[in-house]
This record gives sequence, C-alpha cells and structure tokens, in this order.
Amino acid sequence: MSFLSRLMGSSTPSLSPAEFVRDHDADAPLIDVRTPAEYAEGHLAGAINVNVMAPDFGTKIDALGLATDGPVYLYCRSGNRSKTATGQLISMGHGGAVNIGGFQALVAAGAEAA
Repeated sequence: MSFLSRLMGSSTPSLSPAEFVRDHDADAPLIDVRTPAEYAEGHLAGAINVNVMAPDFGTKIDALGLATDGPVYLYCRSGNRSKTATGQLISMGHGGAVNIGGFQALVAAGAEAA
C-alpha cells in the first residue's frame, strides 16, 4: 500500500509511528501540538511546538508559512490532539497534514527524541 493510498483511506490522514519512522519525508515540517511544558519535557528532533489548545493556534500555523501541498506531520502525547490539529490544518488548506500519533509511541518506534 502506498503512502498516498494510506492517507486517502481515512477522514483524518494518519500514519502509525512505525510507518512514520519508515516512510516519512525528512524535509517535511514536524509539529508537536502539545503544551510548551510537555514539549520542554521531551520532543522529537526537529519538531516545532504549536499548542493546538491555544487560542492563537491558527495564527501561529499561518505564521510558519507551511506549503499547502506537501506533508506536515503532527503529534501529541496520545494522538488525540494531533488528530484535532490535523483536521484544523486540512480545513486551513494544508491537504498534506498527517497525524502520526503520540510522542512515546514514536520514540518507541525509533523516532529520534531531542
């Protein structure tokens, strides 16, 4: 199954942590949507912190100048907040937004923590 066909199969595109580690585009943006305190306790290497629960989430996402056509990977603690954030990015025109799940599961699958 191809990367795009996996994405097209669900209403909120997602990859399992193992699929992300194996198949991700290393040049694509990686966004940690947890709180700044959670981010400070540990995050994936290269991740940008934008708290999905903050009232200015959309403004901060816009300020990043993300491409609307390429992948944008989002994660949180368990995958719930990143699912919400993925839906928000899609509604903002970022069709490549992908929920990659929770931080600990990503690290356990081999993603590099900072």
